[in-house]
Amino acid sequence: MPEIRQPTVAIVEDDEILAFMLDETCKSAGCRVIGRVGNARDALRLLHNASPDFLILDFALDGKQDGLNVLEAVKETSPEMFTILVTGWDLNDIAGRIDGIQPDQILRKPVMPHVLIDLIEKSFAAKQDRRDQEEGLIGVR
Repeated sequence: MPEIRQPTVAIVEDDEILAFMLDETCKSAGCRVIGRVGNARDALRLLHNASPDFLILDFALDGKQDGLNVLEAVKETSPEMFTILVTGWDLNDIAGRIDGIQPDQILRKPVMPHVLIDLIEKSFAAKQDRRDQEEGLIGVR
């Protein structure tokens, strides 16, 4: 029988209220939040020490680096990590900046909890199915 595993999430958001809401939403979806940080430097440090299933990442962060710097580093070192970019910006305004380092999903702020939960559940189930297939656990009769 396949191992049932709790999805892990890292949250990078400089707005404390939104970060708290994302944290609580992820926990209600059955996730274990491995860290919640508010800037790119702390995010890179967190992701150097852990490799969560999901990264929820704000596009515009305080400091010299923004969410795209973190996204680019993650796509190079952990391409299997499912990345969710959250932004209050108009998607047409950021399209040129994210070209070439596409996140797996972009969500507009305010993030609706049911949308995030649905995305996490479906994405994690698909990831588990792929892993099970790779291990030969599905399709064996």
